[in-house]
Amino acid sequence: MTTETLASTLEGFLSGSSSAVVIEDGAVVFDLGQAKYSVSGESNKCLLHLWSQERNVVRRVLDVETKGETLRVTVQRMGQARPTKLDICRERDPRTASAKRATRVAYQRVLERVLRGKFPELTLVQMSTSMDLERSFGPIYARGLLKRGQSGFAVLGMNRQELQSSTDAALTFGILWLDVCRRAQAGKLVIEGLKLLVPAGCAALVRERMAHLNRDAAKWQLSEWQKREEEIARVEIWIAAIFRLAWCIVPMRPKSTRGSPNRLRWFGL
Repeated sequence: MTTETLASTLEGFLSGSSSAVVIEDGAVVFDLGQAKYSVSGESNKCLLHLWSQERNVVRRVLDVETKGETLRVTVQRMGQARPTKLDICRERDPRTASAKRATRVAYQRVLERVLRGKFPELTLVQMSTSMDLERSFGPIYARGLLKRGQSGFAVLGMNRQELQSSTDAALTFGILWLDVCRRAQAGKLVIEGLKLLVPAGCAALVRERMAHLNRDAAKWQLSEWQKREEEIARVEIWIAAIFRLAWCIVPMRPKSTRGSPNRLRWFGL
């Protein structure tokens, strides 16, 4: 295909796919209901630019192939010679029900193993992805409880193949799960807070929201899966919030600068 044909095919498909998802390496990397895109066909190169709050990527487009409601795009990453594939799917989650179930069951097993290794001082007493319509829980989120003596933590996590919108909603469901655990364990355990685990590169919005929660109400802890699926890393919430506040403060100049240097007056630091 020529550069012009590639660009026009991409533009035509994307213009009618405002709620599609972009899948790369088996994971949903962009939700076009929230992300932005641009297509350019200059200098004999067709470039696809995708960006969101979480990430910003540019791919050179080499070929496109339409398969039903999916556009399979052969792309080249900048600085790499080997082509890879992007799937732009108009169906927000094209996986079959059995594929979703298998992925979620496998994720639950990995999560259990990682929690036991990462927090050996805590005991995992329950873990589930079963439907609980009475409490508004579906199978997307794995929910558990870690305890030590008379205290414990609610745990909620999700695998990287779920939609970005599900990741963005994870904190809401985590708070609901924390409330369920506190009610169920009233008089037995003190549930100190929530441990929330999200896919790699997807923590930005959740971190922003968590930074505004009441720190006296619970211990809010956010972790992100690393590229290796069996490793997690703690995401700092409050430090980032403090630095954002600092950068928002306008530098103040003293009324009189005679005999004293200009200073920045930082609020709250």
